[in-house]
Amino acid sequence: MVDLDLVTAVVSGERRIVVVDVEATCWKKGIFSRKKETIEIGAVLLLLDRAHAEWPEFQTFVHPARLPRLSSFCRELTGITQENVDAAPSFPEALRLFLDWASPLERVVLASWSHYDAWQLDLDLEAHDLPKLALPFLDVKKLAAQIIGSKNFEDTARDLAPDCIAMPRHRAIADAHCTARILHRLLRHGD
Repeated sequence: MVDLDLVTAVVSGERRIVVVDVEATCWKKGIFSRKKETIEIGAVLLLLDRAHAEWPEFQTFVHPARLPRLSSFCRELTGITQENVDAAPSFPEALRLFLDWASPLERVVLASWSHYDAWQLDLDLEAHDLPKLALPFLDVKKLAAQIIGSKNFEDTARDLAPDCIAMPRHRAIADAHCTARILHRLLRHGD
């Protein structure tokens, strides 16, 4: 169940919503492998009173520490190259850049399509001996299920943000934008 007080705080403008998506090292098997490391962070500041083209965005690649070589499966799935991650900051530095961009944190609600992105960030925080993020979290997939019924990402996007269908999948910034557009429609549902 989604915390409706959190949704009310976002809609009222009391809190800002940062929609985040991460891409991680991947292989054909083991989607929830604890060996995965974030390789891209993408985020959008959803502004309810502005057109989506005006929403500020953040994107950075991340250099994986434990398994720095991307699998061919991961490169093909995401389009992220070995050169992208080799030149990228470490996770602690990438996270600092992201949190600086998202500030002031006391007003932020993190949102993503499902709990996976928060799980992956927690995995990286743990691997780097960093504390968990103490930010409220909104699961857009659960909110969508409450409002329009349970559907996968593609079907929900087709219904609520059809212009997202042409965007590349498995790239953090594109997925964050699409999730933000879906969330925007959900928060305006009934307007």
